Amino acid sequence: MSSSNDAVFLRRNNQIQDAIDSQNMKQALQLIEKLIPIIVHSEPTTAATLLAVRDQLTREVASKQAWKANVLFNHADETHKKKGIAETLELCNVDPPISDLDSLDILHRTLRKMDDHTELRSAIWERAAKAKPQDHALQMRWFKFGYEACDWKSAQKAAMSLQKNFPRERKYYFWAIFLCYLVSDDEASSDGDRKLFGTLAYRFAQKAISEVPSDPTELLSPPRAIQTAEELLLVLRILESQDRWTEIVQVLDSENAGLSSRIVNNDRTFMLAKVTSLGVAGLWEEGHSYAKSLLAVSEEEAERNTLHERDDWKYWNLLIVAVRHLEKTPGLLSDTQQHIEKFIEFLPKSRNAHIALMDIVLTGFKRGERTEDDLVVACQRYFDHHKHKLYAFKDLRGVLETRDDRLLHRVAQHCMDSVEGKPDDAIPLINAYKLHYCDRISGNNNASKSSIETLVRNCLYFYDAFTLLAKTQDPKKESQPDTASTMESRPTDDFCIIAAMALLQPTPVGQKYEKISNTALIRAAGILERLLIDSPHNYEAILMLIRIYLLLGAGSIALRWFGKLSVKQMQYESVAHNLFTRFATIHPHSAPPIEGAEYKDFDAQVTFIAALDFYRHANFTIKTSLMKGLDDGTYVNLDDTIELHKRIRDSICRRMWALELRRMQRIRKGNHLALHEDIAQDTSPAQDQRKYDGFMNLERCDQSSFEHRLRAGPIPGEDWLASARLTDRLFSVLESIGSQKPVVLKLELPQIDKLSLSQTDDDHTDAERDATKIHVELLKVAMFMTGSKAHTSTEIETALGEVEDWLKDKREDLALEDTKKSSLIMRTSIEFTPGTPGAPTWEYFHTIWTLVETLKALWNIFDLNSRKALKTAKLPTEQMERLNTLVREVFEHVRSNTRSLKRSLAESATLSTLIDMVKRGDATDEYEKPLQDVLEKAMDESALELFCGELRESWEEALDGVLATRL
Repeated sequence: MSSSNDAVFLRRNNQIQDAIDSQNMKQALQLIEKLIPIIVHSEPTTAATLLAVRDQLTREVASKQAWKANVLFNHADETHKKKGIAETLELCNVDPPISDLDSLDILHRTLRKMDDHTELRSAIWERAAKAKPQDHALQMRWFKFGYEACDWKSAQKAAMSLQKNFPRERKYYFWAIFLCYLVSDDEASSDGDRKLFGTLAYRFAQKAISEVPSDPTELLSPPRAIQTAEELLLVLRILESQDRWTEIVQVLDSENAGLSSRIVNNDRTFMLAKVTSLGVAGLWEEGHSYAKSLLAVSEEEAERNTLHERDDWKYWNLLIVAVRHLEKTPGLLSDTQQHIEKFIEFLPKSRNAHIALMDIVLTGFKRGERTEDDLVVACQRYFDHHKHKLYAFKDLRGVLETRDDRLLHRVAQHCMDSVEGKPDDAIPLINAYKLHYCDRISGNNNASKSSIETLVRNCLYFYDAFTLLAKTQDPKKESQPDTASTMESRPTDDFCIIAAMALLQPTPVGQKYEKISNTALIRAAGILERLLIDSPHNYEAILMLIRIYLLLGAGSIALRWFGKLSVKQMQYESVAHNLFTRFATIHPHSAPPIEGAEYKDFDAQVTFIAALDFYRHANFTIKTSLMKGLDDGTYVNLDDTIELHKRIRDSICRRMWALELRRMQRIRKGNHLALHEDIAQDTSPAQDQRKYDGFMNLERCDQSSFEHRLRAGPIPGEDWLASARLTDRLFSVLESIGSQKPVVLKLELPQIDKLSLSQTDDDHTDAERDATKIHVELLKVAMFMTGSKAHTSTEIETALGEVEDWLKDKREDLALEDTKKSSLIMRTSIEFTPGTPGAPTWEYFHTIWTLVETLKALWNIFDLNSRKALKTAKLPTEQMERLNTLVREVFEHVRSNTRSLKRSLAESATLSTLIDMVKRGDATDEYEKPLQDVLEKAMDESALELFCGELRESWEEALDGVLATRL
């Protein structure tokens, strides 16, 4: 082909792409149709190049035809779109098949946007690969398309084709094994495929194991035999996924691939795999023998020196669990206990061995072979050896979790007795007070006010004493007050955290929920703020403080402290929920800027965008690493990475943050951006990776965790997502009506009618439940306005009637009495004096903002219904007039309630009342004099005044945010 024709093609191609980029599909189509005849009638310059040019012309024609079909498919006109689908399908089935990479790429891109053509996407590559079996680039492109799109079945076929056509490349064989495993382990695969590919993976794995030479001196192995530890780990992962635990043990005991083989060489990873497999397979005698051999104190010096390396809890756990299952074996319990004692004699500081000793005595106690005194002695012995470690409390609680109160009390009392009169070391005291809390406070609804205050007083006294002692021992700290800013935390910080937790005791509210008094929250916040002056980076204290400020309705302070957690990467998945849950209806607006701070520290919208950016970047990073993992042969790590990718893709947090960000945008601006709509409207099953272990927990194991008390409503789950998606879709439909775009309702109306709210008690607040019921009715109304025939005019009148009744109820709930109080205010505010509301809580803001969002939706419907230019089905005039009046009245009540609370905060005595609340308690719950004295001494007066002043400012700023909003 001549260079002049090449220039023509290049120029025309650029023109076509420019037209597509500018969404001018008509022009793009015309240019393609002009270019195809030019290609067809191009002539070769010489006979020698005839075949090459003819092949190139064929590729060019196929490419332009595929491009034309793609342009037609993306055309706005429905007729052109259908023609594009037909031409695409025709090209996919042409014989001989298209094998040009550019053409296949375009067809693949078109099919990806077409529903129900997943199999065809793989088929076009498979047919091309069969037509050109030695075209390595084509087959690798097929593999990468399937693999990077997580279409494991397509990628498996491509891997099988690669290993068949390029047998010298050994890695393709293991790619095929790995892809068989991925198909079999994928929940999206059919039952038939999971069984078929699971069998294939197993047979491949068996063959790879069997071909490993049993003679370790044999240097050359068959090419398809296992040669590396990574390949063996893949085989074990396949066996594990099929619950073939006994076979894993057999493999690890074999000569050719076992623990002593050249491949494994007693690698600890495989030793742990054997321990796990023995336990899951229920091979208790063999498991006990193996664990005992690993933890034996050898007579040989060399082995003794490596004993600490084998001091792994998984080995100890297998030993103990095996004894529990072999209860009929005479003398086994005593023999095992002696074995543990001997280990402790050699390594007296072994934490795992002492826990194992407590566990073996506990096992004997349950069987009646050991007494309660034996168990108490074992616990006391553990404490005496490990009381200087902060983990001591957690270990003891784990052993005592199922025991009666008397046993827990005996151990707690021993620990307290052993540290009394010895205040030279803080950590033993901390452990003793944690056990004291667990014994006397946790789960004890009858814990006296005096006992709680005594614990608080003692903890604050010791915190102050040890802080002073540290400064005395290191005078430089007096002259360098900023030294603390470089510290993460100190052990003595736990005294303040224990004190705060002791104050935050719940009071039952109904049968399901417990609630902490708002005054207790303020007191605990004051203590934690005092702690964070000395240890500004204490993670547990900051996390607790964030939740406390959320419950107090001080969203701007919670957001500021969240910035100090420096949340990074996966913490947006596991930690961010501690602030983000319902934040859009607690603090949706931006707080005043903070000097020297980033926008995310005072603007919640920026914080949510940063979180969603993490998910986007993580998806991109993981996808780029998928091929590298295959090339490196790190299959098990790669499997874990793929699992991480699934978790991020299907994350419940990712969807919640997208929905909350869009809600925040609607509340602030009246509409939301389209950027995160696909995430928000995703209805596939979600994965929950939220973690709650960042909080200190001193409660008994049979009690709900401490963190459970500090939640802003129930934990949102799948039902919450469903109702939030419905609300989000309501606003999207209204926005489409306003812009006169066609409405594509991803949630069909029959599904809306059947949306069950019976389970929303588990993850909805009262405000969310009520709003969702109304949004169901409003979505019916919105769809009726688009011309949908799903509901009749009569049904729409009924729906509007439901909305009217709901608005009347809200008007009554918000109506201010002569005392400037409403039912809502009395339910959701903090009382500074009995019967007198003083400040809003999270429940006030959550109720108000949830209500405002619904009012905005109604106002939007009024606006669209009144526009003459819009061709919408009109709504009943009289009903709409009544609703319009009600919406105005309810919104004015929102503002008057907010103004009433703001006036209460402006009272001159507010600041002094807050200070007294922290130092002395309040009129209904005043501290005893000894505790008042300790608090007076521990609290810096100026810092306490600053804390109370900032709290009041945060409330005022949040109330201003409500007053600034408009419908």
